[in-house]
Amino acid sequence: MSSHTSESTAPLFPSTKGSAATVSDIVLWRRPISSALVVSVATATWVLFEVVTVVSWVGLAVVTSLYLYGHLYRIFRKEEPDLMDRQFLREERVVEAARSAGSAVELVLQCLVRMSTNGVVMVMTLPLVYKKNEGRILQSGVAAQMKALEVLTVVNETVIRRVKGKFVAVASPRDDEEDRHDKEQEQEEKVESRDEDKHNNKDQKEEKAE
Repeated sequence: MSSHTSESTAPLFPSTKGSAATVSDIVLWRRPISSALVVSVATATWVLFEVVTVVSWVGLAVVTSLYLYGHLYRIFRKEEPDLMDRQFLREERVVEAARSAGSAVELVLQCLVRMSTNGVVMVMTLPLVYKKNEGRILQSGVAAQMKALEVLTVVNETVIRRVKGKFVAVASPRDDEEDRHDKEQEQEEKVESRDEDKHNNKDQKEEKAE
């Protein structure tokens, strides 16, 4: 009974000893608490950066709306323009430059965070899936390889046939010209042989008449 319970409670992958195998233990979920902690931290980081993105967009919308409201208020109230409107760098250009720079930095940060979080999740899930379904994955890989080889052979055969057909199409006019030339030569030889036969018959008739 005890042996049955020990076998049932045994982990899927036996843990390895030594500090060098800590990473492999976490990746292969031999230490479930540490693995779950890593996945939770990666997910929380991703959610945090998504929230920061949403908050930044909302803040940018608020600042833009306030800026437009101030200018519209000034236009409809017909107030005198300040001296700040006559400065060399206008506020619109500064706001546009800040928007472009902020969007570029935000895009880079989003790409980095998404790559890191997705990489952590893949590292924590793919090895475990491969270990559980190693035989099926290998069989699928062999089947895909055989299918690819069949497709390649079919493609090669069709390409070779097309190339041969093009060469035959290019070479066929030359062959036709050679056949015509040979037929013309044969006809000329036949005509010459007939003329010779006629000439010989005439000579024989003249000799008999004499």
